[in-house]
Amino acid sequence: MTLMIKDANWPAAIAFAALGIVFVLWLKTYLRGKQVWRYDTKAAWLRAFAAFSFAWAIAMASGTVPTILGNAWILPGQTSDIYWVIYTIVLTVVVFVGYWIIWPIGTLPHGRKIVFPDTFIFGLLWGISEGLFFGSVWLLARRLWNNLLSTHPLISDYATCFTVILVLSAFIGMWHALYWDIHISPNHNIIEWNIRKVLLAHNPNLILGAIYITMWENLGIWVALQAFALLGSTLAMPFPTWRYPHPADPTGPDMGEPTDVPTDMSGQTVIVTGGANGMGAMASAMLADLGANVVILDKDEPNARANAQAIEKSTGKAADVIVADLSVQSQVRQAANDILAKYPKIDVLINNAGIFTELYSEVDNGVERTLANNHLGGFMLTQLLMTRLQESKARVVFVSSDAHRQAMKVNWDDINGKALWKGKDRNPNAGFAQYNLSKLFVASAAIELAERTKGTGVTINTIAPGALIPTGIYDDATGPLPLIIKYFRPLLRQPEKAMITYIYLATSPEVANASGWYWKDGRFLDASELASSQEVRDQVWEWSMSQTGLSVGANS
Repeated sequence: MTLMIKDANWPAAIAFAALGIVFVLWLKTYLRGKQVWRYDTKAAWLRAFAAFSFAWAIAMASGTVPTILGNAWILPGQTSDIYWVIYTIVLTVVVFVGYWIIWPIGTLPHGRKIVFPDTFIFGLLWGISEGLFFGSVWLLARRLWNNLLSTHPLISDYATCFTVILVLSAFIGMWHALYWDIHISPNHNIIEWNIRKVLLAHNPNLILGAIYITMWENLGIWVALQAFALLGSTLAMPFPTWRYPHPADPTGPDMGEPTDVPTDMSGQTVIVTGGANGMGAMASAMLADLGANVVILDKDEPNARANAQAIEKSTGKAADVIVADLSVQSQVRQAANDILAKYPKIDVLINNAGIFTELYSEVDNGVERTLANNHLGGFMLTQLLMTRLQESKARVVFVSSDAHRQAMKVNWDDINGKALWKGKDRNPNAGFAQYNLSKLFVASAAIELAERTKGTGVTINTIAPGALIPTGIYDDATGPLPLIIKYFRPLLRQPEKAMITYIYLATSPEVANASGWYWKDGRFLDASELASSQEVRDQVWEWSMSQTGLSVGANS
């Protein structure tokens, strides 16, 4: 009943690795001159087939494919083992329920339809390839622990099982977050279902599967179950064919024709709050490079002027600087007056300014500083400029964050979150909770503002730059976060990646009419259910209008 582990097939491993390189080179050639971030069905297939080829190369090098081919899928004596029979049935049912029932419930097709045979071919190849990778991890772990613990087979089994679960959990999380879900898989997740998919599909499949393969060594059956699982998720999306462009989403925003030509922003006035440092500084520079007349609004006067000088050196045209602290409402009003006096037309307003702090403090009107700076400042500035923005047919972009999804409720009895600090001057958990809340308010108010300004010509959109971008916003943080940013910087999401969405929403004719949407990586998504709910939108709107002392706003 023991699996006979076979040696590597190196010629086949080298051949598949070479095939993967061919797909990578083909992809680079195909994308030459294109916007690489844009979802493209042919590029998605090329990327996927490169990944499949490398997975097969690993499977050949690890001996996984030779082992599957050199053994019966059902080992001698297993059909009479009632425990094996029951466990096999249970695992199959778990995979079926997780990927053929739960997965489709948490998935939206966004106008895509199953294309025969393309969708089926992709699903099977994806499932077999990822299954072979899973099998390779198990086989390598089995070899490692059998060699190290040859006299302790039970401990070796435990070690093998835990290694497989830990390695594959880390791989799946990082691979999908950093590459697959961005470049290959089209937008399909209902965000609120992500955790349920993990808990009800991914985790049971991985944990029970690791136990199954370690106890009974049915490598072929395990790989086949992964193919069955991912075929289900492929059909649920459904994954688009490479033969046609990605279909337009009938439930999505009003989009123009795609273009890969950068927009000439010459003569257009772009205001960027928080433009002295980090993401705002980068956005200011890139928009200036496209010809825009950039106005940097920031409380950090030295860095704001340094950035303006750098822009002048690069473009020959200096950016203007307005010094204001957006957490101080008198300064917001003065900044708005200065803008109205100097700029008869505003083409783009990017409400980017944001802070993170673990220290509790309140601004002059009694609002906690993070909430005042990240939400109220941009909200108030936009309201004070609204008439000019509507006359200009401007684009208004609010910078929220996927962190807003971590805000599960709004405690209106303690909107400052003071109780979270538990009487301490510094509390990391409280700082993050208040940051999440501030970004929830940004997203919710932006959705409501878009609804209230519908038909006026101004567009309102929200973007999520991405998590843990090493720009300096977390300089005030304590604990492991600064160490992660310092030592794992190359692995973190880079600012250039986030700039895709900044520049896209600020300049592209594709989104000239899109309003009320939440964007990330150049793609529209749904904000959290809480941020989108009409009840919360109304509450956030009324609270924001009250706190800023505005009696007249956008259709208030």
